Amino acid sequence: MIVPRRGFYVNSEQLATARKNIATHPWARRAFKQIETDCDQFLTKWSEEDLYACVLSMHGQTFAYGITGCPHCRKPFPFSGDAERAMFSRFPAKTVTCPSCKTVLPDATYTDEGVGLERNGIGYYPIGMWNFYTAGHLLGGVRDHEGMVTKLVWLYMLTHNEHYARRAAVILDAFAAIYPGTIGPRDFTPFGSTKEMGRLHLLTSIVYRVKVLLAHDYDWLYHLSELNEPSPARALLGLPGTMRDNIEVMLRDYLLTEPGGPEYDLTGGNLTELHNHEADGVRAMLAVGLVLEEPDYLKWGIRASDVFLANALGRDGMYFEGSYGYSMFTGTVLLDMSLLSMRADTAQTASHPFGSYRFFQFAVENPLGLLCQGHLPCYGDWGQDRSNSPTPDPKTMADAYRAALHFYTFSPDDALRNRAAERLCSLYSLAEERLGSKGLDLFLSHPEPHQTASFSLPTSSTFTGQAGILAGRDGTGTTILMRVGPNYTHSHDDILGLSYYAYGKEISADVGYSSYGTNGHYGWTTHSIAHNTVVVNGDRTMKRGQLYKPCTGGTLSFLYEKDGITMFEGSAPNLYGVNAYERAVAIVPLGASSYVLDLFYISGAATCDYTFRAFHEKAELSLATDKIRSTNTPWTLAGVDASRHLYYDAPGQSFGERLTTGETFQPLCKGERAQGWTPEPNNGYGFIHDMQEYKKPADSILQADWVSDQGHTLAWYGLLTGNERIWTGAYPTLDGREKHPVLIVRGTGATMQYVAVFCTRKTKQPPELSHIRQLSTRGVQVTALAVMHESGLIDFWVYSPIRQTMIVQTRFGEWRVTGRCAMVRTNRQGKIVRADCITADEMLFQGIHFEGVHRITSTITDIDYTKRAIRITPPLPVSGNSGYVRIARSSDAQASIYPVEHVQTEVDAAVFILRDDLILSKGTVTSYSRGTLHTTDPLPLAASLTGKIIRGSQGGYGIILAIPSPKSIRIQSENPFSAGETFDIIDIESGFQVEWL
Repeated sequence: MIVPRRGFYVNSEQLATARKNIATHPWARRAFKQIETDCDQFLTKWSEEDLYACVLSMHGQTFAYGITGCPHCRKPFPFSGDAERAMFSRFPAKTVTCPSCKTVLPDATYTDEGVGLERNGIGYYPIGMWNFYTAGHLLGGVRDHEGMVTKLVWLYMLTHNEHYARRAAVILDAFAAIYPGTIGPRDFTPFGSTKEMGRLHLLTSIVYRVKVLLAHDYDWLYHLSELNEPSPARALLGLPGTMRDNIEVMLRDYLLTEPGGPEYDLTGGNLTELHNHEADGVRAMLAVGLVLEEPDYLKWGIRASDVFLANALGRDGMYFEGSYGYSMFTGTVLLDMSLLSMRADTAQTASHPFGSYRFFQFAVENPLGLLCQGHLPCYGDWGQDRSNSPTPDPKTMADAYRAALHFYTFSPDDALRNRAAERLCSLYSLAEERLGSKGLDLFLSHPEPHQTASFSLPTSSTFTGQAGILAGRDGTGTTILMRVGPNYTHSHDDILGLSYYAYGKEISADVGYSSYGTNGHYGWTTHSIAHNTVVVNGDRTMKRGQLYKPCTGGTLSFLYEKDGITMFEGSAPNLYGVNAYERAVAIVPLGASSYVLDLFYISGAATCDYTFRAFHEKAELSLATDKIRSTNTPWTLAGVDASRHLYYDAPGQSFGERLTTGETFQPLCKGERAQGWTPEPNNGYGFIHDMQEYKKPADSILQADWVSDQGHTLAWYGLLTGNERIWTGAYPTLDGREKHPVLIVRGTGATMQYVAVFCTRKTKQPPELSHIRQLSTRGVQVTALAVMHESGLIDFWVYSPIRQTMIVQTRFGEWRVTGRCAMVRTNRQGKIVRADCITADEMLFQGIHFEGVHRITSTITDIDYTKRAIRITPPLPVSGNSGYVRIARSSDAQASIYPVEHVQTEVDAAVFILRDDLILSKGTVTSYSRGTLHTTDPLPLAASLTGKIIRGSQGGYGIILAIPSPKSIRIQSENPFSAGETFDIIDIESGFQVEWL
């Protein structure tokens, strides 16, 4: 029987679980057979001598992804699948064949002695690419952390065949010999730079992702007698040492800090910002600490795990970084970290990570609750969403399933284990096709196939109260995603921007993200103008290198859901420092599809640019109005009303036209750099080119149609209310290979109200939306319109950013509304079909009086923070039109919004069980003086903590005024804090007011 040294990732008892899975589950049998086939073929193709020769040939050479593409044809290389594998020669040759132009690199024209070549200021690394691909295959890499070495170890564990173990040891020994002193892939530094960016082919934190598995491999190979013998790899390099010493040096190297990545140092248990890089560092520290028995690493890692779950995750279970894709990835990191921390904490000195409700919400519940027609939410730094299916995203399903599996296997909390079991049964069939792609899948207990249940996509809206992410859904499943929360790392500047999902597609065509720090990333895709939003004053305050505006976020003003219609409003005036910056959106079923009403109100700006785009695929945009014929039309959006000549405001010179493979510019103009460069002004306007200006229609109704080559049409109707100017332009994808049309409507004046209605349909189907008409109104800043259905139904809408009595003239008589927003639907004869007092107290139409929900405010009398329960006494709030409550110190104070799990009614009181934690973050005081508190633990959610309560375990109490750095808090103190005092940051306390949202 073989045993590991520690069994920290998989222990000996789990071998029986794996064998049961292989006997029970078809996916497990297939996975085992695939691992067995891969390993047996590997043993046949690669001798020990070949492995040493291959790996040692990389010594002193570069490693590179190859993101700049082919130097000959300039086209990008594929980065996955058979197309990528076919590019690379078999050792001892080290060549790359471009699949586009068939050039074999390096050659006489493009010579590479192992350090790459430079053409027109851009670096290319053919041999580096070969090294990168081969090292990833053998050791594990960016796309698959489990290389051949780990697969060999999995098979050794299951078969006890030492042939697999010995070959795995050879791979570890060979790479360990060349590992120290390598500087990581070269794609993200200027050509010729020696800046340290990782190790071997592994970029910064990816070193740590792979290192966890290498530590696991060494754990199970630990007792091999060969490891005590001299290292053949070191001997070939003329160096002494055993294989064991060689491998352990590699495991200890590039640990605790991350040269080339974000600055942090885990020494002494120090934590810096709690971002995903630091999380990777912690899990690697734990893995190395476990296998090499380093007690300090374990102590620091156990505490770090506890802090990450308390402070990097919000009370809504949302990870703080501004991209949900990064959140999903970080979930896999925190699961590993928690597993390793649990193994290390044999004395149970910390809270059990899998007993955390917040962690469960983050890893299991939120990924399912935020699905947008089956798609992972697309915002911030994450790839484009070009899927055309409403079927739940298989990767997301598998990730949520694996997270539930960890809680089901390891949680000490029976309620959490039961919830995890329910999720496992509902997700099993959706995750099954991906199970076995990670070796750990084999070693955890899964539900029996006959125990599975069905999974349903969410049908009501979802709002995350601290992160401020809203997924609004109507009766047809049409979904609008809007962000009102703060800007953090990996955010894009898209607060109040819209992501629009219909027909199983992300219609709104978010440009996305590919590589950090490129010209396309820094200068284009992060900026507001690259999103469906309104840009104020041309974003001219953006400085060079700035990715987004600092913003603590806005608020969700209301959320209305009734009989299929959903409407909501977000407000974020602090994004631009204006009086008002508000967007209200309604999603309304329209037969087989739905239309979206988009109302964007701005006050206090000089200029406002409303932008809209549709479809990732090729699409034609046409406007039902004439072009303005002029020889003076600027070429780029940046050139409109420019005060000086811009060198890039000319055909062929715009950034959008020159953006190319590698997200750089070709050619580079004077003063530009190949990477990390932004223009001045840094607003992205220079990427939008081929500007065409249009006349304002006589009836002030602008119609625009996008027709995609995949058979869909988006019809957009805009109600023009002032002296707007209208343009179309073209914008690039990140690699510049595609150009897509965009609509821009510029408004000026002290206040600006944009009104649009849009709807997507299959092109071959007749339209269900006919047109819109403006209605006459009385009131202040009132907008009213009629949305005409082809069926003859008419939706009358009225909206104002301020509460008042509004009078609207319709074809069927006067409509009087008291409040802010309402809708009435009639048939063509004027018979009322439905009436919605959305944010109206009451309304009168055709002599019929309609009453809205009268808001009743109650007071919290008691709070149980551990049970997420608040007790209130009469008057009890009347249930609103959503499952959320607004809680604030007073009616005019900043409010927090919480989802309600259920309500327990009593004789003279009610207890609301909330879905979110009531504690936001925590820490320990290191010092306190003159209103400034310093804490041991970073507070990465700082932007959402201003104004919150900080309450110490020894009586310290105050209100947070600001958090100027991750470990420093400025407080308006009522009771002072003491060094060593632990504290909680909380959202609510007794005496606060509650009402339904």
